[in-house]
Amino acid sequence: MGFQTVRGMRDLIGSDACIQEFIEGNCRKVFASYGYLPQYTPAVENFDLLAAKSAAGEEIKNEIYYFKDKGDRELGLRFDLTVPLGRIASSNQLKMPYKRYAIEEVYRYDRPQAKRYRAFKQADIDILGVKGLEAELEVMLVTRDVFKKLGLSPKVIFNSRKLLEELISNFAKGKEIETMRILDKLDKVGEKDCKAMLVEKEIDANIVDIIVKNDLEEITQIVGQSSNGLAEVKEFSEMCKENKLDFVEYNAALARGLEYYTGIVFEIKVDNGPSVGGGGRFDKLVGNYDGQDTPAVGISYGVSRLFDILKEKGFKTATEGLFLIGIKVNPSEIVKIGDTLRQEGIFVEVDLAGKNISKGMDFAEKKGYTYIGIIGEDEIKENKITIKNLKTGSQETLEQKVANIKEFLKN
Repeated sequence: MGFQTVRGMRDLIGSDACIQEFIEGNCRKVFASYGYLPQYTPAVENFDLLAAKSAAGEEIKNEIYYFKDKGDRELGLRFDLTVPLGRIASSNQLKMPYKRYAIEEVYRYDRPQAKRYRAFKQADIDILGVKGLEAELEVMLVTRDVFKKLGLSPKVIFNSRKLLEELISNFAKGKEIETMRILDKLDKVGEKDCKAMLVEKEIDANIVDIIVKNDLEEITQIVGQSSNGLAEVKEFSEMCKENKLDFVEYNAALARGLEYYTGIVFEIKVDNGPSVGGGGRFDKLVGNYDGQDTPAVGISYGVSRLFDILKEKGFKTATEGLFLIGIKVNPSEIVKIGDTLRQEGIFVEVDLAGKNISKGMDFAEKKGYTYIGIIGEDEIKENKITIKNLKTGSQETLEQKVANIKEFLKN
């Protein structure tokens, strides 16, 4: 059978690799347009650093790729891109606000299943040094632009970690985190089982009814008008409304990142499918890595999840420029013409295999080309090129002038 990929991991080749490049490329364009700069970090980190973000301690070894090197040092593969950000922020004097993006692979030792891999790409942005909700607002604006570029309609639900704690404290004083962990399973197990789990822990299960109703007025009556979390939700909701971010909605049931999120939290879905991203405010994270507490907001887009969605929708990337085919002419002549056009800024792939016109068109179409260029004996004599649109079937013979060719390709 030959060598196979490691369980839970996959190769992307050909048109699949182009889809991933499409996602990553558009993320980079949007991120850069908001002033985020790239950040690259090693895939391998010290285990102590990886364990510091999680309350699981030694147990996290079962969830990550953990190993010892030849110097008997405990190491692991990063499980997200926030951990290296925390390390960098705690050990460098960064100019604030610090805005960075990272598009890299992360690794988790989960049980492989549909749309869940052990190695997968994430695209993250983070803002350090901004206390106000302007940072959360910008993250939502970036989300709008990224998904618009990808041709997808996101739905973002948000909650306030502060408000959720305040609400739960009215039902389970002193057991807020334990209650949050159970409520976080509400979507998976349903209301009945969620209530049973709460009762087992001697927690008032009526909290589930309040959460499911998702009625902010009723929640206001419970937590009181002076609630800090309530004020945060109302202010952020108003900011989103003013900026016409109608895909952003409050959801009382959202509980995520219990160990490190401190304020607003987000989750992104497309077409009611699985989560394709999430994030929030984590003002205490840098302090956990022996640095100073630093205001921080970020969001992560699951590139691998977005790839699966686009693939299922039948998305195909269009390859720019021309696929150039020679018919009964010297192959070196075609290479020369292709190079001339390429030097003038036209993307050109030359058929080096000497395919006939039918096979050449089929090959170009499978690679995603819209246009092919045909050079035969007549074209050589008259210094012309025949360009065919593979989608419409239309074609035209033009003089080999760059302006003419560019105009045809543009139309």
